[in-house]
Amino acid sequence: MLVQSRSIAEQIQIVHGPGDLLARYFLEADQRARAIGVTLRLRHDFERLVAVNQRQRETWPELTPVFKPQYNRLGRDNAFWIEGVDEFGETVVTNAARLYDLGDRTLAEELTSLRIFFDDPAPHIEAGDSVEVTAPSPFRITGRVVYAGGLWVRPDYRRHGFAKIMPRLTRSCALTRWNPPRFWTMVELDLDEVGMTRAYGYLGGEERIATHLTAWRGDLDYLFLSMGQDRLIANLVSMLPQTDVGASRSMEMPMTN
Repeated sequence: MLVQSRSIAEQIQIVHGPGDLLARYFLEADQRARAIGVTLRLRHDFERLVAVNQRQRETWPELTPVFKPQYNRLGRDNAFWIEGVDEFGETVVTNAARLYDLGDRTLAEELTSLRIFFDDPAPHIEAGDSVEVTAPSPFRITGRVVYAGGLWVRPDYRRHGFAKIMPRLTRSCALTRWNPPRFWTMVELDLDEVGMTRAYGYLGGEERIATHLTAWRGDLDYLFLSMGQDRLIANLVSMLPQTDVGASRSMEMPMTN
């Protein structure tokens, strides 16, 4: 049986963002998970994430190259993932985040160049891989951004709200660690149709990002989703009990620049 570890709220050092609100949400997310027997942990070992993905391929498609150490340098300074384990120490939920500093380049440029997916995109371009971007927002996004993805919930733990809890928790961890102005992800069209875009906390998606990546899942079309810090804060407020929301609003710290 798994020995209880420190709560994820104790693992996270709040550096940026509204400290009181973030602390309350970290505690709320931890308590919700523990109430159904899941312990949340902050992780940096991406080989473990890849191994979990490989074991769970019947219910979890191929993990994006963004989070694979064989293609990218992933360290504490630019990536983390959150693992939920049951009482037996088995992984039942995951979500991950990665920081990109685009500089003056647009997100659309980095997607079409494949640099979002691979530190060295040259061999993949030579092999015929490509990404097409027609969604408008990536052509306007520059600077520091965080990609959040790799969400998976084991089927017997679905319908417990993890599709709402984990994306908000992951973005909140990224906010307090890196203070990015914007967060983004991609969602498949069929998942958007069943309401997952809203569950993740986004207002809506833009068409489209078309990927042809043999190292991932071949040919797929995605909606592009993004949000700023204000939307994330609204997400957190909506997830807290109303008594906590009132206290958070009265005690909330300003955003750190």
